[in-house]
Amino acid sequence: MRILQANATYGKLNQSQLSLHPGLNVICAPNEGGKSTWSRFLLAMFYGLNTRQRGDLADKNRFQPWNGSPMQGKLELSVGSDRLTLSRRTQRADAPLGAFSCTYAGTDTPASGIDALRCGETLLGVPQSVYQRCAFISAGSMAIDADADLERRINALISTGEEKISFSQAESRLKKQLHQRKYNRSGSIPLLESEIAALASSQAEVRALSEQESLLQKQLRQAQEEQNRRRLARQQELQARIDKKQRLLNSLPDSAALQAINEQSGAVRSMAEQVQQSRDAAARQERSMQEHLQELSKNPLHPMTRTELEAQLQIQTKAPPQVTQLLISLAMGLCGGGFLWYEIGRPQILWLCAACVITALAAGNFLRLLVTRIRLQQVRRRELRRQEELRKLAESYLPMLEELEEQRTLLQQRNQAAEDGEQRLRAALSSLLALVQKWDASAHTATDIRHFVQQASRQRETLAEELRQAQAELLQAQMPGADDLSTRLQQQIAQVQGRLAALGGTEEAERQIAHKRAQLWQQQAEYDALTAALDALRNANTTLQNRFSPELGRRTAEIFSDMTGSDWTHILLDREFHLSAESSSDPTRRSVQVLSSGTADQLYLATRLAICEMVLPAEQNPPLILDDALLAFDDERLHKTLDYLAQLGKQRQILLFTCQSREANYLTGHDGVRIVRL
Repeated sequence: MRILQANATYGKLNQSQLSLHPGLNVICAPNEGGKSTWSRFLLAMFYGLNTRQRGDLADKNRFQPWNGSPMQGKLELSVGSDRLTLSRRTQRADAPLGAFSCTYAGTDTPASGIDALRCGETLLGVPQSVYQRCAFISAGSMAIDADADLERRINALISTGEEKISFSQAESRLKKQLHQRKYNRSGSIPLLESEIAALASSQAEVRALSEQESLLQKQLRQAQEEQNRRRLARQQELQARIDKKQRLLNSLPDSAALQAINEQSGAVRSMAEQVQQSRDAAARQERSMQEHLQELSKNPLHPMTRTELEAQLQIQTKAPPQVTQLLISLAMGLCGGGFLWYEIGRPQILWLCAACVITALAAGNFLRLLVTRIRLQQVRRRELRRQEELRKLAESYLPMLEELEEQRTLLQQRNQAAEDGEQRLRAALSSLLALVQKWDASAHTATDIRHFVQQASRQRETLAEELRQAQAELLQAQMPGADDLSTRLQQQIAQVQGRLAALGGTEEAERQIAHKRAQLWQQQAEYDALTAALDALRNANTTLQNRFSPELGRRTAEIFSDMTGSDWTHILLDREFHLSAESSSDPTRRSVQVLSSGTADQLYLATRLAICEMVLPAEQNPPLILDDALLAFDDERLHKTLDYLAQLGKQRQILLFTCQSREANYLTGHDGVRIVRL
């Protein structure tokens, strides 16, 4: 089988093309040029992508296309006389390269016998684990580790040709079967032995348990008799206590009487509170009245009463002479003056005197009336002002006086209400004391009554609770029961009987012992047979190893000599592919781990190429893929190795990826070698 052309959208590859030829293809590219990506892409195209791996280093995450496109690829293959087109693409994000097709080139006809799961094994002839351990070689992972598929393949080639199972798998299964039967103290054989020993000891245990049950039954009967005697004494003691508590309870007032006393006491307390409230209200009223009286005393009209004030407001002043009287007196004076004036010119003395008298009297009366009017008007104005001031003062004084009178009346009412309440309180308290003194003669106050009610209630509750407890204890004592000793004995008897029932008697134990011994004999026979089979398998594997290892070591030494020209003539390896070498000049065996890194890589490469010759099927002739596998080789050994690979390229296709120019420079012009630069 040969790869003709590859198209990849994988990692940094974006629709990248790679054309290949038969023989040795040297593919040159610098670091980060996509060499490892191409090699991993070819492996994924043949065997698919493992989507169960997790983490950033899983291929499905590590080689996600950098441009964000779906992962996809196509290979043009030459398989015998057929040309095939192998394609894988991504349809779902959770299944990269999940869509598979393999058709004949230029058609849509599917190639028969090739499916997505077994494509690589069908085309290349080996499972992926075998191909990666021989034909897929990359720098940094040159060493070979053991693998069941590779072991089966080698065993098949050096034995009968069967590849169904390897020695390690068969050995693991046989060891598992042996461990199931016997491994240290675990397994079915030690378990059966312990069960047989337990059954043998159970027979003696049954007899001991029967004797123990008889003794426990006797002790139980004695304990029950003693318990009945103690229960009767306990009942008598409890009954005496109940009678005493009942008498004490009867000597106290019953609940109804206590309720009545308590209600009356509450009424007395309420009346006392009302009386106190009345006294407090009267005191507050008296303080308010005193404050009001002090405020009233500041008024100039205090302590005038309403009657006195009204009397003052009704005082009337003497009316002044009327104007008519003044006019009359003035007219008489004027008439007397005119008459006097008239008589002055006449010598009649009498009339002159009369005129003078009249004039004088009229003038004097006028003056008197005028002075009296003026004086009375002044007095009247002063009185009016005084009354006006009295009215103004009365506007504030009279309401205060009325309020004072109302407060005096209210104070008298509240004092009277307090006195009436005290009389009712004394009467109710006397009645309540007379009732309480039937049980407590020392009660004389309301406080004594409250104390009596509280104490009697507590005593009744205490006595009632003690009476209930005593009655419950009596009822419990009257009920048949078991004490601790009887209970313990019954539990022990039940345990013994349960143990006897579990043991099933001596006959059942003998039957089980016989059955277990038969099982033990069968398990021991199987264990012996498995041991013999494991020994035979190991002997056969040793024989196969003796046939496999020398041949593989011989061929590895030949290839190693061709590649390096060294004198390491003997290559030794075990089933785990641990390598060691001997030279013709020094027979000391050297482990590959003590060799230089370059020599170790060359030895591993020779081993892989030898394995390829042994395990890769000739009919498929799968290609070899080497990814920077020659980095540690010096120039001389590199040239010898390239010569060997060029010669090997005549038999199978080889893809040699390299980041150096040494390989291309040396192989330029060689027949069958194609230089490809990425």
